[in-house]
Parts: sequence; structure tokens; C-alpha cells
Amino acid sequence: MTGAGAKPSDQASSFLARVPIFASLDEEDLHRLLAIAGERTYRKGSTIFFENDPGEALYVILAGRVKVYKLAADGREKILAILGPGEYFGEMSLLDGLPRSASTEAMETTRLLMIQRQEFLSLLSAHPSLALKVIAELSRRLRQANAQVEELAFLDVRGRVARGLLALVAAHGSPHPAGQRIDLRLTHKELASYCGAARETVTRVLLELQDSGAIEVDGHRIVVVDRAALEELAR
Repeated sequence: MTGAGAKPSDQASSFLARVPIFASLDEEDLHRLLAIAGERTYRKGSTIFFENDPGEALYVILAGRVKVYKLAADGREKILAILGPGEYFGEMSLLDGLPRSASTEAMETTRLLMIQRQEFLSLLSAHPSLALKVIAELSRRLRQANAQVEELAFLDVRGRVARGLLALVAAHGSPHPAGQRIDLRLTHKELASYCGAARETVTRVLLELQDSGAIEVDGHRIVVVDRAALEELAR
């Protein structure tokens, strides 16, 4: 970690105004928020916080990628979400006062805006519209968690991989001549953790999807070529 507690840069100031959760704040409120916020940079592989740590701050991603994950007692990892610029995390502990419900790690060099708990709660009290947006985001993430439970209960590995690829291209996709590319450099192990499956099995499924023409690999990025085929598997 570098730049611990540094004041937000001018770039952070202009960026924050474009983050959907803060869109209802006027310029004065944004400046007040930035005055009490700090900016931190985490190197790839750095832990931001661990599950059960005290919830002391909300984080907004200015640049980079963050994975949210849980570890089983035997050391197996389940990735709950992969977040990018403009997204935020750590709000649950700030709202209920309980320890962190999951761990987070920088997947690449990542710059974060950090807002301390008391300042964030004061902001919510002063701006009901901001509170409503936080509630909407919590609801979206609850639906996402329900979908993951459904996947583990009702889908085979091919279906889980297909649904995982569709979710990743929706959140991190960009146009590609063959379809849509997932702009994340994920190892098969990380993708397996995201889909809740064994790495060897995910590797086999990816090869099957490549052979069928549903996906292709461009460098170290997966390109979704036949979205309809993945959607069929995901059902």
C-alpha cells in the first residue's frame, strides 16, 4: 500500500462527481466530502481488508480492480464480486456496525478514495437521496448473492461458467471484432473461484466453449462470441 491517508487529487475531485451514488451532491457537498476523504494506492495482490476486520471506512474505486471474496476453513476461495472504477465497497459494515463480511484484494494497481464511517453516516443523514441510492445498491448486491446461491444449487459447471462469463462481460466488457471482450486478466483459478468450481473442470469447460465457437481468447482476455449459446447454457 502506498499513499496512505493522502489528500484526494484534483483528478479524484472530478471523478467523484461522476460516480452514480454521489450524483445528487452539489459542488459544495462534494468539496466537503473530499475535504474529509483520503486517497490510497494498493499494489496488485495487496489486501485492503480481511473478513471480520472492523468496518472503519467506505472505499470508492478511482482506478484499478478489486475482488471481494470469502475463504472457506480449508482455504478454498469464493470470489463474490469483481469491482472496477466508479464502484464502491465496504458500506455494509459502516451501516450495521458489524465486522467486515468478506475480504478484499487489489487485482491490479488500484487507487481508492476512503471515507471514514462517521463522515459517511453524517452524509447519509444530510442527504436522503444518497441513502436511497445506497439501499438500491445493497438490494442489487443481494439479488446478485441470491443468483449465486441459485447457480450453486441448480446449475451444472457448464451453466455456472456460462453465467459467470455473461456477468463478467456485462460488468467489464468492451466491444471486440468477434463480439465482446472481458477486460480482465483472469487466471483459470480466479475464474473457477468466481464460478464456484474446480480449476481443472473450468479449464475443460472453457476448452469446450472455444471448440464450439461460443468464446475465443484474445491474448489473455476472453471474448464472448456467441452470447446466445452462453445464455442457453446459463438457463
